[in-house]
Amino acid sequence: MTVEVALGPGTSTWEHLGQWRYLLVMHRSLVLQSAHPAVGAAVAEFSVYNARPWRRLLRTIESLHTYVYGSASEQRRELARLERLHRRMQGQDGYGRAFDAGDTSSRAWVHLTLFEAVLTMQRLGGDPLSAEETGRFYGEWRHVGRRFGLREEDLPATLEEFHAYFDRVVAEVLEDNATVRDLLSGSVYRVPPPPGLPVPGLVWAPLRFALVTAAVQATTATLPPVYRERLRLAQVPGVDLVVHGLHQAVRMITDVLPKPWRYMPLAAASIRAAESPAAAVVPESFFETVLDQSGDGVLRWSDLLAMAREISTHLDLDEKDEDAVHDAFRSWWEQLAAATGTPPDGNVTLAAYNVALVDGAYPGPPDRERGYGAVAAAVRRLIDRDGNGEVRQDEYTRLLDHSPQRHELIAALRELDHDGDGTVHGDELEQALREFLVGERDFEAARHLLGRV
Repeated sequence: MTVEVALGPGTSTWEHLGQWRYLLVMHRSLVLQSAHPAVGAAVAEFSVYNARPWRRLLRTIESLHTYVYGSASEQRRELARLERLHRRMQGQDGYGRAFDAGDTSSRAWVHLTLFEAVLTMQRLGGDPLSAEETGRFYGEWRHVGRRFGLREEDLPATLEEFHAYFDRVVAEVLEDNATVRDLLSGSVYRVPPPPGLPVPGLVWAPLRFALVTAAVQATTATLPPVYRERLRLAQVPGVDLVVHGLHQAVRMITDVLPKPWRYMPLAAASIRAAESPAAAVVPESFFETVLDQSGDGVLRWSDLLAMAREISTHLDLDEKDEDAVHDAFRSWWEQLAAATGTPPDGNVTLAAYNVALVDGAYPGPPDRERGYGAVAAAVRRLIDRDGNGEVRQDEYTRLLDHSPQRHELIAALRELDHDGDGTVHGDELEQALREFLVGERDFEAARHLLGRV
């Protein structure tokens, strides 16, 4: 019997679907999905995966992880986008048959192949899910499916019914089509080097041939036997043993890695943000882990300047906004120097910082025009671009698009989105930043912005 629960930390879906290991079975999933007549026709007619394979791969992963690991508002936006996308994919295939990528049968098949891919990943890796965990995982995946717009009756009700459904579709519905053949022997052999990887063409060509041949053979070896026979695919002797060995080796390597390292970026960021307990902040740890950017035991203007540069990088600021951030941080440094009796070109020690706290010389009431209050106000203005007092997730998502820690920052900002509607109130954001800057609370998003995580 399956149990349907919402996703989150500790659920099977969060535990398994975002792992790097999933990439080992992703090509297999694409083949099975494309073998469905409607999906294969839609991909052949509307997709540009063969011209932009890496872009397509990254967007597919980001979409999947958004509606698994994203906030409620992120999930709603992504599912609405997918709905609009599929609604436009209609037409006739090469046999004159009408197809509609938005019909429930094809969408259900695509959705359920992702569940089956995790089961295959675990089985090939030598750590198959127990019957109890498989049932729990399937219940969660049904929950995701209904969020995806599928109805109760569109998905098999139990795990046993799912297995019967999967075998039936493979035996009676999947077909040999141009998209499948292209995935197995065509476009994959034209894949360019990954973006940012400076590999000369003469080096990439033989490397690509070896990697793609291995990937195609691995996919062939793990396809359901009934479908593999329908395609009349030749299997290299012993390749199934090699595939099992590869999966098990990857699993053993990832098992010894720290947990966040086992997951792709968005999954890792969401898991870390959800599972990290709020840490108690004490002056010593705050001084050492946040303010003292250089780690040399004292605080200088250069430390605060490094924070200003870090924020400018994450928010991809122009010169005018960079100057505003710089001025705010300079004002904060002058406040700290005055409160601790330090010359502007001097060093603030931990002892002097603590004395200023005890004597009440610092931080004092927040002032939006100077000191730490000016820093919080400046950052709030940059994030709340339209100044309406609310920061929607699409606003700060676009703003952080060039950040080297985009996923971590977006996940961390959910800390202030208490009702999950995708909106952070500007006053709440500014107050959280002020409290963080004076060491009164921990705020992971601020740590990312300032470069000390």
